[in-house]
Amino acid sequence: MAKKVASRRELLERWSGIEEEEEETDDIDPSMRRRLHKRKEEWFADAFSVLISLPKENHIWCGSWDIMGPLLETFYNYFKDDRNDSPLRLLWKRISEEMRHCIQCVSQHHQAQEMYSTEYELCTIGPLLDVLRSLDEERVTQHLREINERLVRQEYDPVCDNAEVVNLMYEVLMFPTLLDDQALFIDFEKFIEAVDDMHELALAGQQFPGVYALLFFNRRVRTVGHRLAKCMGKMRRAMDLEPLQPLLKKFIGFLENEVLPSPLETSRPRAQLDRLPIWLGITSLLEFLEPPAFEEGILERYPIFLDIVLNHISGDSPEFSHAVSCLRELFKMLGCKLWLRATLSPSVMRNTLLGQCFHTRNEKMHKDIFDLFLPFLQSLEALQDGEHEKQRRHFLYFLLHQVPVSTNFSVLTRKTACKIALLIIHRGYKMNPPCPPFECAHMWGPSLVSSLKDSSLYSSLRQPAFDLIQTILVSDAAALITSMLNCCIATSIAKNSSIELDDEEGHNKLPFTQYVEDSDTGCWSEFSTQSQITSPEYREWMSIPMLWIDVLVDIDPSVFPISFSKAVLWARSRFPMIEPENSAEMALDIRGWLSSSAAEISSTFGWKIPTGSDDGGGKESKNSMRLSTMCLPLIKTFNRLTAHFLIRMGQGELRKQWSWEPRMGESLILSLVDPNDNVRQFGKCILEQVSNTRGLGCGLKFLCSDILSLSAVYLGLRHALRLVQLDSVLLKYQTLHHFFFVLCKLLKDEDLPNSEVAEDSSNASNIMMYSSQGGFLKQPLFDALPANMGRNYSSVDPKLRENFCYSLSEIVWPALCKCLVEGKAFVNYSLCQMTCVRVLEILPVLFGRLSPSLVSLFGDSKVALGNLVDFKWLHDLMDWGKSQLKVIVVYWKKAVISLLNVIKQLRSDSSLLMVGAVENLISSDAVDMDELIEQVSRLCVTLSKEVSCAIGHSTLRSKKLFSGASVEGRYPAADVQLPSTGMDVKVFDSLKSEKKMNESNLIVISDDEKEKHIASSKSGHQMLHGQVEFPSTDEQASETYHAKKVVHGTGTDTSADLLESPMKKDSLVSQTQKPEKSRVKPPHCPKPKSPDSERKEISSNSRSSVISSQSKVDQENKFDESVKLNSINQGCKKINFGTKDTILREVVAADDPLEAAFRTVTVQPSLLAKSGPVAPKRQVIQLRSPFENRSSLHRPEAQVKRFKPPRLDDWYRPILEVDFFVTVRLAYAKDDESRTVNKLKEVPVSFHSPEQYVNIFRPLVLEEFKAQLYSSFLEMSSWEEMYCGSISVLSVERVDDFHLVRFVYDIDDSTASKSLSENDLVLLTKDLPKSTSHDVHMVGKVERRERDNKRKSSMLLIRFYLQNGSIRLNQARRQLLERSKWHASRIMSITPQIREFHALSSIKDIPLLPAILNPVSDPTISYKPTLDFSKLSQPLQQLLRSSFNDSQLQALNVAVGSQKIKKDFELSLIQGPPGTGKTRTIVAMVGVLLASFQRRTNESENSQSGYLRQCYNSSTNSNARVSEATAIARAWQDAALARQLNEDVERSKKSIESSTRGRVLICAQSNAAVDELVSRISSEGLYGRDGKRYKPYLVRVGNAKTVHPNSLPFYIDTLVDHRLAEEKMHTNDARNDLSMESSSTVLRSNLEKVVENIRFCETKRANIRDGNSSIKKTSEGSNKEMDVKEMAGPELEAKLQRLYEQKKQIYKDLSAAQAQEKKTNEETKALRHKLRKSILKEAEIIVTTLSGCGGDLYGVCAETISSFKFGNPSEHTLFDAVVIDEAAQALEPATLIPLQLLKSRGTKCIMVGDPKQLPATVLSNVASKYMYECSMFERLQRAGHPVVMLTEQS
Repeated sequence: MAKKVASRRELLERWSGIEEEEEETDDIDPSMRRRLHKRKEEWFADAFSVLISLPKENHIWCGSWDIMGPLLETFYNYFKDDRNDSPLRLLWKRISEEMRHCIQCVSQHHQAQEMYSTEYELCTIGPLLDVLRSLDEERVTQHLREINERLVRQEYDPVCDNAEVVNLMYEVLMFPTLLDDQALFIDFEKFIEAVDDMHELALAGQQFPGVYALLFFNRRVRTVGHRLAKCMGKMRRAMDLEPLQPLLKKFIGFLENEVLPSPLETSRPRAQLDRLPIWLGITSLLEFLEPPAFEEGILERYPIFLDIVLNHISGDSPEFSHAVSCLRELFKMLGCKLWLRATLSPSVMRNTLLGQCFHTRNEKMHKDIFDLFLPFLQSLEALQDGEHEKQRRHFLYFLLHQVPVSTNFSVLTRKTACKIALLIIHRGYKMNPPCPPFECAHMWGPSLVSSLKDSSLYSSLRQPAFDLIQTILVSDAAALITSMLNCCIATSIAKNSSIELDDEEGHNKLPFTQYVEDSDTGCWSEFSTQSQITSPEYREWMSIPMLWIDVLVDIDPSVFPISFSKAVLWARSRFPMIEPENSAEMALDIRGWLSSSAAEISSTFGWKIPTGSDDGGGKESKNSMRLSTMCLPLIKTFNRLTAHFLIRMGQGELRKQWSWEPRMGESLILSLVDPNDNVRQFGKCILEQVSNTRGLGCGLKFLCSDILSLSAVYLGLRHALRLVQLDSVLLKYQTLHHFFFVLCKLLKDEDLPNSEVAEDSSNASNIMMYSSQGGFLKQPLFDALPANMGRNYSSVDPKLRENFCYSLSEIVWPALCKCLVEGKAFVNYSLCQMTCVRVLEILPVLFGRLSPSLVSLFGDSKVALGNLVDFKWLHDLMDWGKSQLKVIVVYWKKAVISLLNVIKQLRSDSSLLMVGAVENLISSDAVDMDELIEQVSRLCVTLSKEVSCAIGHSTLRSKKLFSGASVEGRYPAADVQLPSTGMDVKVFDSLKSEKKMNESNLIVISDDEKEKHIASSKSGHQMLHGQVEFPSTDEQASETYHAKKVVHGTGTDTSADLLESPMKKDSLVSQTQKPEKSRVKPPHCPKPKSPDSERKEISSNSRSSVISSQSKVDQENKFDESVKLNSINQGCKKINFGTKDTILREVVAADDPLEAAFRTVTVQPSLLAKSGPVAPKRQVIQLRSPFENRSSLHRPEAQVKRFKPPRLDDWYRPILEVDFFVTVRLAYAKDDESRTVNKLKEVPVSFHSPEQYVNIFRPLVLEEFKAQLYSSFLEMSSWEEMYCGSISVLSVERVDDFHLVRFVYDIDDSTASKSLSENDLVLLTKDLPKSTSHDVHMVGKVERRERDNKRKSSMLLIRFYLQNGSIRLNQARRQLLERSKWHASRIMSITPQIREFHALSSIKDIPLLPAILNPVSDPTISYKPTLDFSKLSQPLQQLLRSSFNDSQLQALNVAVGSQKIKKDFELSLIQGPPGTGKTRTIVAMVGVLLASFQRRTNESENSQSGYLRQCYNSSTNSNARVSEATAIARAWQDAALARQLNEDVERSKKSIESSTRGRVLICAQSNAAVDELVSRISSEGLYGRDGKRYKPYLVRVGNAKTVHPNSLPFYIDTLVDHRLAEEKMHTNDARNDLSMESSSTVLRSNLEKVVENIRFCETKRANIRDGNSSIKKTSEGSNKEMDVKEMAGPELEAKLQRLYEQKKQIYKDLSAAQAQEKKTNEETKALRHKLRKSILKEAEIIVTTLSGCGGDLYGVCAETISSFKFGNPSEHTLFDAVVIDEAAQALEPATLIPLQLLKSRGTKCIMVGDPKQLPATVLSNVASKYMYECSMFERLQRAGHPVVMLTEQS
């Protein structure tokens, strides 16, 4: 009778039972294992029958993968049965045929193998995988050959055979390990070439790792692979490289040993490659690897890889150029991280490169090596350990002093060497922060000058010299003026002075900035940028005066490009009024002046001769001078030399080549106020040249006629105002009259002429009608502007000019007040008469400009208003009337009368009377000064009171105005004030309340040119064409808010024109303002720009409130030139109209270039066409992956999720974006606190869902966190206690929303000993921390510490969140650059908080969840009050009844539970008032719990023993005959079964005991309570089942610093150390570790010596070839010279050969030593981890704090649960019971932490506490109001959960 074929459902159920039994019987008696194997054999036979009988149209892998997957085990014996009709061969034949046509079958087949390899140990599953791999290789190779033969015979049909081609290509590219087969490799290469001839290969957005394997094929296939790899993008993780690792291991091993690694025993030959394709493949592969993928996927796995690359550079191997290219890619990709992982020192690598240069005469090799120098040095920059400077000196000496004198190098190579050297030096100046090679200036200075003078050089070789000297001059000027300002500022300057502002900040804060940056990217912007980089480093800056002399004096200006002349003008213009020369000095010629007036710096004159490659290291250069020691002499010399150059340039034709650039207005206005006549004359000539005008008035009119130049003029004057307030400048009062003259011309409208048609400019030079009126230079009497000037600028609206004048007046006023004070000492000197007159002329003008602010209070500048309100300046002015000079007295009277006329506008009766009295006194011929001063004093008091009162009323009004619009939702309306520094320019707005607008209509034009109307209402906008308005103070907050809300605002009149313009395809966001505001903004059309400029634009747009001054025509022209930014479109599409902040944040985030970069890092087009012309008949082959079943083979992980680590990003964001100084109350909060409070809800007694639970507790936990942060700050005695030293940025990476930054401690920082630890919260500031707010600061979380063995120091990896859009974090992000220095202060450790976050996020996985959420409906709360100790033995019952009182027995009864009632979990509350024996009860409770678990264990042992005997007998007595299929299925496991039959039976018993014994977790809130329990249990012991005391296996877990000394014997680290010592006692590990370490150190030292010898010998050989047998001694080579100086050529060749062989051998030995070191370290680390895990698994009782449960203990439990193979995970490491002491003093989130470690079923939780005592400690008063201080114990009690009360005194 035929056996009935089993159904699929029956087979699946049977296999599920087999898996469960296999998991349960793991490591148990062999007889039981034999029975299990019997069941599997029967299942295999039935499964084979089912599969082989399936219809042909039903693919086995597609439809029956869940049966075929387990059946793969039977293929172990495939090759042992040679019969063609054997069941396995029949099954394989059918599967192979199906996989030819079905990609899904291929995918399922390989996924099944991957599952086997990951879920089983390789030693047991390896033979099976080898069989399957051989079968797959044979199958695929055969298929490839058939396809290739059809292609050769031209029998290939693209329509019919397309599916097979796609299947083949998919399988090989998705599973590239197949390419290790030699035959398959060759056939696949032919296959790709043939297919590429006929089809277009494309990828359907899927990652195919085999594409990267194509890079190792021949050139044709490599090209295809490169094209497809571009489609997929770069691999970002080491995991992406996993499919390629077998091939990479083979190839890298081949490069190391020059032979392929011995292949594994296999019937098929392995692929053999030549060295060249491997090098090409690796070099190409590096292009498609992100740094993390390369670090972890290659460099960490193969540490010898870098040594291999370097070894191939030092020789004549044909792979030299590829090795160089590979090394260059490594430098660019890894930077400093390469040296953190590399085993070689930079000196070894440098000597290797230099030695190779002398070894070969090949010009191309020389160039390739030279090109490595700059990336090599750049990779060292971030380390900041002195290595960068050292290697740079060596390279400069080699390039500039060794290459030129050696005939080993061609003429072109020598010039190229000089170019590379200059690029290296230039890089030092351009770095941020800069690090120029000052110390060896004498080494490179002469070469720079020679390159500048050499007119025979090609422009490409000479241009680096021009660029370098230009950067040097700009940098020196910036450092000099910054040093002057910071070291010489008068103490009388108020700290809040409106002009005390760094220039670098001003450019980013002006309303004009966005337009200047968008439109002007010329050299002037570069000068400004370089100045910003250099200025902060002024303290350590050094200048090279000899360079100034050689360049500015000795070289003809006509030699230089026009950009250099502009750099000189920019540099000279930074010093107006600083160290002006007297007439005697100006009369001297330049050489005479240098010899007489520059004596202080004459020691640096004359280039010193370098003595060696390390000359200058560790000491100051002989040609450099530090600014901090000689600031004024250096400035004086610099001024004279640059002025000399400008005079020479002005005399030539070079100035005629200048053309107008708006940003040059800053330098021109500064030159016009310079006391030096020559400099002023030059500036005036340049202004006339570029503006095509004549006369100062016309020039100033031109400068003020364009918004871009107007901003430049403002910046220039602001810089000059900073200088004016210096004491050294004020002492030379007579030099200021030019400055005040120009200011007066700018501020008085009538002084600037109107535009009229001028005569032809060519004839203008012949007109000599000049006047000297005004004390300035000679000026033409005609004032004219040419008619054609309109093409250069658009006329500025009068309102804009008015706003400019007002803003300028605000910043001038404090300086003018200071000049009034200081000028009293000069009013009697005729030399200063002109300056005094100019001050008196401009005083009424300024006061007239500012006086409306006293009426309307629009100008809310504290400094300007402060000086105006106190009217102290009037007293100072009165003293000027005592001058003995009649001219000054006359102008003084005019000024006073003009001021009084302005004061009359205040219109107060009392003040008008006093003004009249003063007028009467001043108008008399003989002024009574005493009476006048008395009247003026009364007037000042009256005016001050009136204005102060007015300011108070205005403040109240502004509060009402701003109540609905705060800046970005962060600044309270009452605090919105414009800074007095002039960073934002204030204006009047007469239209602010005249019109009201409708709500805005937001229009988004997307890429598909469709308009999306988010709001339907139309708006009536108005656009002020050609006008740019400064925002008035009372509107600034509102406008800034709207500017941030929309980022790019537009006006509406132009919006229609814009939509009709060619810019329709561009992304445009148009929105009007609020109804009460009438301001409109023009559309900002983005232009393509660098990420830095995009970032600046975003921050500028969010701050700026300026309206474009460009006309409609100009805007349309700009629109035509601009291109759309996809990131803006994406951001606009995300706009949610429901919230204001959402619009801002999403648009800004979308505009962030970092965001865009991460979104587009993987390009996935639907099709990728091959480059070149495409034939029309070619078809596209597109590879797709069957996603629907990719994970179908994997078993469900329903129980693993309990210990899956949750993402804590939502917790980290609010923590890391916190403003530390606001939180600790050192600064005022800028947030609306009500927003946070509104999110808080009171904690209820019960919850509806886990989501509600988390949503209620999350904001409360974060609120408490802020209070804890404040508390930790108060506990610090000083900032020094927090301060951890200065740290420098090594690298910055972006991961999701966070920045991961690697820092290193500064080597010379003495505070670096205060190290930071993992999970520390750290404050980073740019300046030393102090008790005031820092504008730029950020809070980070230390992710981990990394050890840098070379530097013997630690590195820190810190996480930051900088994406919330705040100005503070945006500034921090911009300054977070490599090599930037920050000051670190430790705030607190947040490890406890993180564990609470983790527990709350995993709330759904806690077994007690129903009781936690809704204790009222909890079935565990009903228990009988009667005692039931039936689970315990009789002796123990008697002992308990005799030793404990009734209430204590009741508590013990609750702990034991009832034997009749079976529950998944039990939750008990025990309240123990003081003196009721609470601790004694807990100790007894633990003993009772263990005793009850022990009884269960004994019962389990008895049942299991009987079951094992029964199974063993049935298995051994079974002799039934089996079928053929079953016999084949049984054979595969014979070997494993034989081993398992010999296992020790005792091991099985121990396993049963360990898996069924009980474990108890005891925890408490405080360490004191925990240590008290440890002391009780360890000293008294526990009661066992027999009623006797015993000492249990007890382990104390926690932080070593908080563990009591009495608990240390039971502490986990103590136990691990003891076991580790025992393990090492039987081995010589310690001695071996030392020997290996010393061996590796010796090898490295020997390698350095050998490489240095090679370099020296190569240099010697090159000199011998040159005919120069002598060689200059160097600091490194002097000792080696003695060994080889007498050697002849052949001897030297032989020595070099020996050295190269020696080096190669050391490389191999070092590789082996490093591998052994790594292996030993990993083994030691693994052993400690294993011992730690073993102890925590074995312990009966673990005692720790609530927070301590989330550390190592949690990790061990999670690791054990997640390591299962099949079936349900074993929970024997979890706990049967948790006892929580002090439960009423613990916050609820902390109580959740230990509850995660309970088993899923049959668990107990016992909380012991007393809510009547001290409640849980909550630091936040806000959180306390919402019942956050209520513990879980108290909440459950309030909900009705019964409580056992300990009532009797113990």
